[in-house]
Amino acid sequence: MVYDVTMLEAFYAAYKGKLEHVRAVLKRPLTLTEKILYTHLYETTGVKEYKRGEDYVNFRPDRVAMQDATAQMALLQFMNAGKDRVAVPSTVHCDHLIQAYKGAKEDIATARTTNEEVYDFLRDVSSRYGIGFWNPGAGIIHQVVLENYAFPGGMMVGTDSHTPNAGGLGMVAVGVGGADAVDVMTGMEWELKIPRIIGVRLTGKLNGWASPKDVILKLAGMLTVKGGTNAIIEYFGSGTESLSATGKATICNMGAEVGATASLFPFDERMVTYLKATGRECVAGLAEAVGADLRADEAVMDEPAKYYDRLIEIDLSELEPYINGPFTPDAATPISKFAEKVLLNGYPRK
Repeated sequence: MVYDVTMLEAFYAAYKGKLEHVRAVLKRPLTLTEKILYTHLYETTGVKEYKRGEDYVNFRPDRVAMQDATAQMALLQFMNAGKDRVAVPSTVHCDHLIQAYKGAKEDIATARTTNEEVYDFLRDVSSRYGIGFWNPGAGIIHQVVLENYAFPGGMMVGTDSHTPNAGGLGMVAVGVGGADAVDVMTGMEWELKIPRIIGVRLTGKLNGWASPKDVILKLAGMLTVKGGTNAIIEYFGSGTESLSATGKATICNMGAEVGATASLFPFDERMVTYLKATGRECVAGLAEAVGADLRADEAVMDEPAKYYDRLIEIDLSELEPYINGPFTPDAATPISKFAEKVLLNGYPRK
């Protein structure tokens, strides 16, 4: 078991009380994003109505995850902080310095030789300060986090732009720079401009060749590569329950392509299934106990335009597979229109 059960038990035991305090102050229905952000304020006694997209607020995230390329400077900075251990559970994942070239076995062997000094440094510093260390070959950081550390209602920072992958398990996960990660690891305040909230209501159910990635590809075409800047994308609606937890994670992972601070889904049975399948039945039980507070309030879902800064509707039943360019993630083309573009623009057919 790699996750901290004691920490999670304490988190869920305090969650409801913190949320009740937030409700008492704000006196209005809450989106899921707001529930998580407000229950992670650095000073919980300072709850007030913050202006989205304007106010800067201090938070206290639950976790830190670092990939090997950016962890080097972060750990050097942490070593100078005068701390004996990290203040929150933290991990280092050796995946970014592995070059995909010949195949897993040869590529990992090459990486171990080429980056031996870096890996030894990361391993030894992690051991010294109580940081979890994942060797090269142990897996890609985002998948390792999803399978072992992400949990509904939590908040984490990671030194990689695709940290929001953990939103597939209902977590506000934000990609940050190394200095921000160090602040969290030392127990200091982590500052963030309170984000706007883009609500995406999903209805229907995927069919045919459509898959979860087509949800975010369509959304990228609507928002463009800048449309999610300084915003959290919150998915809701009956359609979310038809998507697997890994499908949700794929959608959240690619939220970075529209500039979103984070993306997340409401807690549901698909998340319970995934938590149990990855050996975290204990976490599933803890989350189920406060499950109603791990989604947007009913009043929000009844009148979403009133509570989200922008509302987008996507009917999964009508969603086609999309083709987006590798350097233009927002150039979204449904497959039915792709042939027309090939002919019109003279694109190569192979």
